Parts: sequence; C-alpha cells; structure tokens
Amino acid sequence: MWLRQVGVQKLSGGVKRMKQVLGYLSMAALAVLLAPPVSAQIIKLKATVPFDFAVDGHTMPAGDYVVTTDDVRVLALQNVHGGAPPTFILSNPPDGPGDRGEAFLAFHRYGGDYFLAKIWDGYTAQGRSIRISPAEQERANRASINKPEVVMVLARR
Repeated sequence: MWLRQVGVQKLSGGVKRMKQVLGYLSMAALAVLLAPPVSAQIIKLKATVPFDFAVDGHTMPAGDYVVTTDDVRVLALQNVHGGAPPTFILSNPPDGPGDRGEAFLAFHRYGGDYFLAKIWDGYTAQGRSIRISPAEQERANRASINKPEVVMVLARR
C-alpha cells in the first residue's frame, strides 16, 4: 500500500515475472558454481636435462623431468625415474611476450652451476619464469657478471 503512496503502480503479473527472473538467475549462478575450474595456463612438458641444476633452493639431479602447471603460479617439477615426489615451485608470468615455436626449459649458467629460470610451451605460446633464488643471486655476485649465460633444453609436449 505504501508503494502507491510514493507513486509506484502495481504491474499485472509483476510477481510472477520477478519469480521467473530470479529462477533464471539462480540457475545461471548454479551453473557457474558447478562448472569445472578452467585454468588460463595449463602446461605439461617433458624434458631430458643433461646436468644437475637448482631451482628455488632445491638441487635436482640430471635426468628426465615432467614439468606441469595447473595453477596460475604453482609449477610442479618431477624426476621421472627418481621416484621422489614432485617439487612445487612458485612461478611468475614470463618476462616478455613469446612466440610459438619450440618448447624449452631455460637455465642460467654460472660456471658449472645451473639454475632453472624459465619454461616455455611453444605450442600454446605460454610460459612461466622462476624468480631468482638467494643461492643464484649469491652465485651471480661471486661470478661478477651482469648477465648469466642462458642454456636451453628442448622439451616436448
């Protein structure tokens, strides 16, 4: 009744129409909630690394590896033949735009020490970069060089 006092008129079928709209919105919200999560960057690569390397404070032996990203920031690195559980690493978006082409793992090399720096999936033109660890920073300071040598290991999907 107070609605009429402020000048709002009752529309015919208004309650029925409102229930329909709320029903549609409820179904749409339910569909969004039940939909499987979609990741913007799902990468799975296999590579044979011929040297020992370090990543985020972990020392990894030479061997065959599977690198996976299912999350926006988390990268899983597993030695196929080692039997150890995967090593999980926080990663960042790649430093710059890349192009389609070869998939690879990029390492920074200081003398005989290698540090995983980047993964790139050439098929989807997506990649992840690994932040410089304190151990790599220390090694770079000892080497007294501005830019490390970059070594690339080809990967496959």
